[in-house]
Amino acid sequence: MTTPVLTDLEDGILTIRLNNPAMRNALSQPMGAELMAELRDAANDPGIRVVILTGVGDAFCAGADVSKLGILDPRDKVSAKWAGDPIMQGAEQRHLRIKANSEIATLLHMMGKPTIAMVRGPAAGAGLSMAIACDFRFASESAFFTSAFSKIGASGDLGCAYYLHQLVGPTKAREILMLSDKVYADEALRIGLVSKVFGDDRLLEETMAFARRLASGPPIAMRYIKKNLIAAEDIDMDRYFEQEAASMVRCFQTEDSKEAIKAFQEKRPATFKGM
Repeated sequence: MTTPVLTDLEDGILTIRLNNPAMRNALSQPMGAELMAELRDAANDPGIRVVILTGVGDAFCAGADVSKLGILDPRDKVSAKWAGDPIMQGAEQRHLRIKANSEIATLLHMMGKPTIAMVRGPAAGAGLSMAIACDFRFASESAFFTSAFSKIGASGDLGCAYYLHQLVGPTKAREILMLSDKVYADEALRIGLVSKVFGDDRLLEETMAFARRLASGPPIAMRYIKKNLIAAEDIDMDRYFEQEAASMVRCFQTEDSKEAIKAFQEKRPATFKGM
């Protein structure tokens, strides 16, 4: 049986690869469950400073595995346990399962360390949602993005509308979601959907170089930078300034902050230990 998700940890950088190249890394139930478990571990592992999400082969993720929609996978222990119960197929239970799956996007967006989507080929449907939930998106010239949801009569999941609205604004988000047209790499860069675009042969090298820069930074400060940015999405200014001040106080208490100040005074690079 093919392992649905492959991982590699090097120098504090965890690379997670969706592993179903024959189906362009379409997201199946087992892949989603394993991906969620890997992201939960990554969020809590102090040895991991940066997470890269990508796909095996020439695709990031072509969306959900539509061929298996509505079919309960026997490897999904929760679904299999109640597979014979008609309530399991009811709208309320489906609602709960879709909402539970959104934890993948929530972890990519909210974990206290930087996340990068490294995109080749299609990032469609759920693939788009996962890519835009990350802090950064590095794309190859072959990459394209499409919501795809309207083409299967669906409204979208994994936070797609929320993250699109944040990244490209309400008008462009409506266009991408309602039309499901392909947004190619150059256009994605122009509208702010991706951070950088590189030739296919340079994508891995450039993404890893960027990830190493992030990984060499102060982990606790990175955590609070993300917390501030997430808060800025939807809280009022007074509450934001309260959180911002609390974050600064916490960061100044760390050994990393003291090391950074000392390194600045001594005109040398700082070494951060996450303490």
